[in-house]
Amino acid sequence: MAMAGPEFRLEQVLKFRKEVEKMHQLELATAKQQHETARERLRSEKALMERLAQECAQRQAGGIEAKDLQLYGDFTRRKAHEIQQLRDSLTTLEKAVHEKREALLVASKEKKALEVFKEKKMRDLRMEQLYKERAFLDEIAVQRGQK
Repeated sequence: MAMAGPEFRLEQVLKFRKEVEKMHQLELATAKQQHETARERLRSEKALMERLAQECAQRQAGGIEAKDLQLYGDFTRRKAHEIQQLRDSLTTLEKAVHEKREALLVASKEKKALEVFKEKKMRDLRMEQLYKERAFLDEIAVQRGQK
């Protein structure tokens, strides 16, 4: 009966650590999704730039007005800037994924350590209970033998 209190608190801490681990799993999943979305956008923007460069080259071969060439140049510079920003954000998102993965690893280890501790405690309690039962049965056998 004396173990009911500490065992309950241990269970509450374990539940809390499981919830913390779930939270970190969700954060990692979100970070991975953001990273993948940014990677896909970067691929898309690069493909757009390649198509634009091909279109510009084709138009130059066929003759292009200076104002259209200026528009291509402005658009290309703006897209190049956007691509660089996407690369920068991708680097930041990669770091975030790494940090979230590390936090999940720590949370998982903490939860696992507590689970192992709980299993050991429960095994110790069972062994103690078995020892008491054997001692009780031995005492009964000794008393019956004396009669």
